[in-house]
Amino acid sequence: MRNGRYLTPAPAAFPTPRGWLPGTALLAAALSACQAETGVTADTQVHVEDSAGIRIVEYAGVPSPPTLTLAAEPMYAHGTREGDYTFQNIDQGDLSGVLYPDGSAAIADWGNQEVVRIGADGRSFELIAQAGEGPGEYGGRSPRLIAGGQDTLLAQDTWNRRVLRYAGGSLISTVRLPGADDGTGSFLHGLDGDGHLLMTSSWPSGRRESSDGRWIAGRMFRVDLAGRTSDTVASYDQLPPEPAVRTGTPLFRHGGLASTAGGEFVFGRTDRPELVWRRSDGTIRQIMRWNPEPLYTTREAWERWIACMRDAYLEDPEVTEAMVEQSLGQFEFVGDEPEPYFGRIFSDDQGRIWLGNFTAFCYKTRSYTVIAPDGTWLGVFEPPEGFALLATANGRVLGVETDEMDVESVAVYEVVGW
Repeated sequence: MRNGRYLTPAPAAFPTPRGWLPGTALLAAALSACQAETGVTADTQVHVEDSAGIRIVEYAGVPSPPTLTLAAEPMYAHGTREGDYTFQNIDQGDLSGVLYPDGSAAIADWGNQEVVRIGADGRSFELIAQAGEGPGEYGGRSPRLIAGGQDTLLAQDTWNRRVLRYAGGSLISTVRLPGADDGTGSFLHGLDGDGHLLMTSSWPSGRRESSDGRWIAGRMFRVDLAGRTSDTVASYDQLPPEPAVRTGTPLFRHGGLASTAGGEFVFGRTDRPELVWRRSDGTIRQIMRWNPEPLYTTREAWERWIACMRDAYLEDPEVTEAMVEQSLGQFEFVGDEPEPYFGRIFSDDQGRIWLGNFTAFCYKTRSYTVIAPDGTWLGVFEPPEGFALLATANGRVLGVETDEMDVESVAVYEVVGW
């Protein structure tokens, strides 16, 4: 264990069962400069320059922006009162919830296999979609959700390779997604200023050996909703190669995480403290780097993680100790490789990045560093225990709250401390 954190595989690179970025705001004037210059804060230095048309923002260390917290009381909570929608198991993966500027929200419930929209009053709700084979229904697991406007919801049906568009609770169109030549699927992340879908290829299956040690490339592409055409605009490092001979699986793996913010792609490799902003046409607009001290896995963390995973497996009455041993036997302790510098990237309606720290399976509380489109570190959001962040908009956050009986509900709070 290091700094109270236990480790689990990076979500972009490791499909198993269920980093630390410390968070004084930097001078905006320093970060808006177009020529090379150095700005100084109480704890770190930042160097900003324009290199061949690309904005470069480099921090000498790690900034310490203010801590962001939740208001004392929520704007509303939904799921525990009589007449509320009853959540069974809310999907807490990427893009499993949408928070609209007016405070209404859409949430994917894994347990009910439904998507429900909660009104801005926090009491009214309507069923938007459900799993199935009929019109407007989605297949497989919960869909990825993004807002297409105040009254529009886009849901990616990854199982059937399509995007469903809803308005006012009704299906208005279905967009078939083009298939990839390499057999991979795709992930929906957002929209650009022209209304194109911004997407990336999903992770390739099977072994990922590489004779030259290069990372496996992923694709960034956009889809024209009107013409149904797909345009690949850039590639990025998605997964590290696997060795030809492998004795076991490391406790975690690094990977490339891609998302969108303000109509642009944002990418980072978890083994590098660096983020890259690409316009929707693929050209690089900005690169931001910072310099944290690397953290390493300890034997204590390894042992606690194994114990935690064993308990998690055995919660299933159909799983035997032999099955657990077989599964955990695939892992090996690797203590000489730095842990991932972050574990999640998503954005809000202002184009700000919410960079989630790398967190452990047994400890779901995840802090987020909030970064402005120009690379300014704005704050570190520290959610309370039992609150899992789903989405953010208009200075508010939507999250899942779990009580002592493991009953789930959703709540919208104002964020304070900016």
